Amino acid sequence: MAIPEKIGRYIIKDELGRGGMATVYRGFDPSFDREVAIKVLPREMLHDPQFRSRFEREIKMIASLEHPSIVPVYDVGDMDGQPYFVMRFMPGGSLSNLIEQGPIAIQDTARIVEKVAQGLSYAHRKGVIHRDLKPDNVLFDDNGDPFISDFGVAKLTESTSSLTGSGVIGTPAYMSPEQAQGTEIDLRSDVYGLGVIVYQMLTGQQPYNADTPMGVVVKHITEPVPEILKTLPTLPPEVDQIIKMAMAKDKNQRFANTIELAKALNLIAFGSTGNITFNTNSGGTKTIKPQPKLSRSQTGFAVIGIVLVVAVIGFLLIRNQLVPPVEPTVLPTETPLPTETIVPTATEELSTSPVFAPSCPADVAFPTPAGRETQNYCVQKIPYASAVIEEGATFEVLNTDGGRCRVEAIKNGEQVLSCTGPSFSIIEIWTCRSPQVSSEEQTQCSPDNTFNSENQCCVAVPPEEAGCKMIRIQLKGCGG
Repeated sequence: MAIPEKIGRYIIKDELGRGGMATVYRGFDPSFDREVAIKVLPREMLHDPQFRSRFEREIKMIASLEHPSIVPVYDVGDMDGQPYFVMRFMPGGSLSNLIEQGPIAIQDTARIVEKVAQGLSYAHRKGVIHRDLKPDNVLFDDNGDPFISDFGVAKLTESTSSLTGSGVIGTPAYMSPEQAQGTEIDLRSDVYGLGVIVYQMLTGQQPYNADTPMGVVVKHITEPVPEILKTLPTLPPEVDQIIKMAMAKDKNQRFANTIELAKALNLIAFGSTGNITFNTNSGGTKTIKPQPKLSRSQTGFAVIGIVLVVAVIGFLLIRNQLVPPVEPTVLPTETPLPTETIVPTATEELSTSPVFAPSCPADVAFPTPAGRETQNYCVQKIPYASAVIEEGATFEVLNTDGGRCRVEAIKNGEQVLSCTGPSFSIIEIWTCRSPQVSSEEQTQCSPDNTFNSENQCCVAVPPEEAGCKMIRIQLKGCGG
């Protein structure tokens, strides 16, 4: 099929992908001078007399999801009666592309899952279930940050299921048993899909395989959860418990939500659950404490038991790695050690040198605030750019060639910055969420290190750079 030259006002550059339910193009939006992704749904859908109203209703709901881990929807329309919607273009590829390169380290898996889990949690609180969570629907921007795409597309296609050749909506390899059986689903169906993705990220392969898609569906319904350690024995043993809990056949036995899954994975990967809550990067203002649902006694006890076991093991592992063995203290009244073991010069050095905390492992770092460029455009030959940074984070414009930024609004947990300056100038925004370190703790590290209170160790980052990152924006040439 020939690629159209335009869809609406959007100039089509090439085709990004094609599936049974949609075709995705890379386009250019001349109104905002930016690249976009355009998803075009099949014309056959319009044969359903209720589809148009459902499409308009559902796509408005999807477009209302504003979160740093969800691909934003910019526009919606139809071309000669063929529905489409326009999204932010993600140049970093998909999680599928990353998995194709081989198994992903548990630390990198945990970092990606943490962001995805927060985006899903935000959508769930809005009453939106993804329904088709898979690596193809986790996309990366040019900074390597993950975003979830295609919220609600499976729900849009439910009334046109005959187009797929079966009554099953979703992707068989990632489908929860209850969704595969056509029964009522809730957010725990997305917990299951995320569990399948974690399995695939860590091993490089899907948990179930069969000759046909329906054969895979049957295995999700009937076969036990595979033991991940048989596929990759080098993983920590606790990972097997996480996979089995996330992919439990009975949804009441799964993690209560995606946040709890991400926290359990963080505990194994980093030795702590991390600063992740229902409200972290959520774009919302309501704080909800993550607790097991005590009204379901089995689920509550299962969650508490797993978390406690993992916590104890994780603590012992980290303690053994980071805390130096305690030497016995010799009181002044005790008999001195044998003279042949005492070296006076070494004793003098120990009495005058500071006692530093141990160095952190290479994968320990301070979290940096979420932030990114969102728009770059011209107005009356004057270049402008917009960026968002996490609410509560500080920022400073470092360059001196006339660029400047200011806070225009605070919306959905983010500061919206408006920046301008001379054409083609580069604006460097230094944004920080500095860790809370007391002066006493900082004395445990050398001047070019910062104390990590969570792991009780020193990170090779100067105090003024801990918890900070740079956002670089190049303004357009607007002919002014």
